[in-house]
Amino acid sequence: MKSDEYLFEGEGTAEYQSGVSETTADDTIGVSAHDSASRVYPNAVLNICRDTASVFQMKRKWEKKPSQLNLFPDFQRELVWSPRQKSELIESVIMGIPLPAFYVKEDENGVYIVVDGKQRFNTLFEFIDGKFKLSKLNILSDYEGKFFDNLSPLDQNKIEDYTLNIYVIKAPTSDQVTFDLFDRVNRGGTRINNQEMRNALHQGTSTQLIHDLAQLEYFKQATEYAIPSKHMKDRYLVLRFLAFFLYYRGDSLGLSSAGMISYRSNMEDFLGRIMEFINGYSMEEELIRQLKDMFVRCMERAARVIVPIGGFRLPSQPESKYRRPINMAFFESFCFLISQTTEWPDSKIEEAYFALLANRDYMDAIIHSVDNRNQIDKRYQCIEQSINNS
Repeated sequence: MKSDEYLFEGEGTAEYQSGVSETTADDTIGVSAHDSASRVYPNAVLNICRDTASVFQMKRKWEKKPSQLNLFPDFQRELVWSPRQKSELIESVIMGIPLPAFYVKEDENGVYIVVDGKQRFNTLFEFIDGKFKLSKLNILSDYEGKFFDNLSPLDQNKIEDYTLNIYVIKAPTSDQVTFDLFDRVNRGGTRINNQEMRNALHQGTSTQLIHDLAQLEYFKQATEYAIPSKHMKDRYLVLRFLAFFLYYRGDSLGLSSAGMISYRSNMEDFLGRIMEFINGYSMEEELIRQLKDMFVRCMERAARVIVPIGGFRLPSQPESKYRRPINMAFFESFCFLISQTTEWPDSKIEEAYFALLANRDYMDAIIHSVDNRNQIDKRYQCIEQSINNS
């Protein structure tokens, strides 16, 4: 097992299936891949159509103001192609070799969000704009060192007129189906997790908010600097806390939480809908300000009170040499308790902390099938009982 700085206990199989977290079978919490698939696909709708467009047409779409092709600079930002990879792509296009299909998701404004093919789009557009020259070519050695403007008009036309095969994912295709589709077309390459995908599909106030909150020093202290920003695992934890806070206490912010967003054991769609809901507000509006203030207060108190008595880690076995990782369900639910008990003294928060760790129902709900609707309701019922009985 890796050092706990690289682990995150409580993540569902579907959320971090890239293998970044290497927990043991006992530590891995959440629904299995089989459970997730059987839960989603009986009623799943996949609306996807095939389209074609030239490189020139897609570049014009990208350059429009506002852009009609969203490549999202933060999405897959560590996956940068080398000059050789870029040159080989251009070489293939000049030679007329078919490229793999591109996958995009169309949003409500008709904007194409790139699901698979960002690097290829970037490479084609950058070469036409003269941002790199061809190098280390294996076949067309006569083209070595040439920029787009150095090519003959015939070769320039070959590139601009090259036909791209594009699969367009349209509504009402759910986030979960989109994530699975991306995983299928991207197997064998560098894989990303669902939060990175979600961050690309739901850009707006929500992505800015969870980014800002994940950068807070109090949040890092509350999680003991153990949740890495790589692969947006920190943003995923922040989003889950905000999502369940809104789900259970939206009425405290003047929202009708009961009818706002439902949860049916499909975490991916639930979090996507929460992000879209937040995107309906600007960063300056009262709801966002209240969410930020609530989050800061919770993290400050968690860092000050909870971390010294054990933090958001389940107790380790006496013979174990390692502390357990941060437990996701423990973090999100107990921080909810903190958000609802601002008048409590620190001693009462500590008392509730140890009482919940001794509660079998609560422990079961933060260890097994943590994304299951019944388990979520059970752990928040335990939280409510803890608040009401104290």
